[in-house]
Amino acid sequence: MKVIDVRGKKCPMPLVETKKALKVTDKNEAIKVILDSENSVKNVTRYLEDNNIHVSKQQSGGTFELLFKRAGSEPVIEEAESYCTSSEQTNDSFIIVFGKDRLGEGSDDLGNMLVGGMLTTLVETERTPDKIIFINSGINLVINDSPVLSLLKKLEDRGCELLSCGTCLDYFDKMENLEVGRVSNMLEILEAMTSYSKVINI
Repeated sequence: MKVIDVRGKKCPMPLVETKKALKVTDKNEAIKVILDSENSVKNVTRYLEDNNIHVSKQQSGGTFELLFKRAGSEPVIEEAESYCTSSEQTNDSFIIVFGKDRLGEGSDDLGNMLVGGMLTTLVETERTPDKIIFINSGINLVINDSPVLSLLKKLEDRGCELLSCGTCLDYFDKMENLEVGRVSNMLEILEAMTSYSKVINI
């Protein structure tokens, strides 16, 4: 049995890990997903059922276990992340929008240093944004030669969703260079920016 423990992780990470497990397991292999969020339980269950996968649920206190097997060889729905709902938002929830690949105006070198300093501080203080959005030259922060990739990956591992503008990646011919997070579109980006009361624009 493959066991996926996503306790303490925010959406979309439980969905992402579930999708990965389905991709690498055989049809008859059992999968157990352990969660501690009722909202994530609902999202993962809905995703699995939409893939024609029967799910059994067990609960012990605040811990939930979803047990299931891959239904067959048909493709798994790719956009698992779209099954996230916003009901887990709290008063501390916030998102960051990088509209450029540096912080502030003036010296580009200083601006690049400040971006690294800001992300390092987020990692060290364990203040994790729900989402970080990258548009225009901000996409330079998530491609393969970015100096802040390791910091962004740490934030992603803690449940931060990293969304990059697909139009921007195409414009700069960087679609193949995306190293962390996933490609998004303006509709999803706009919905995120309008649904959160705390949006930090860089």
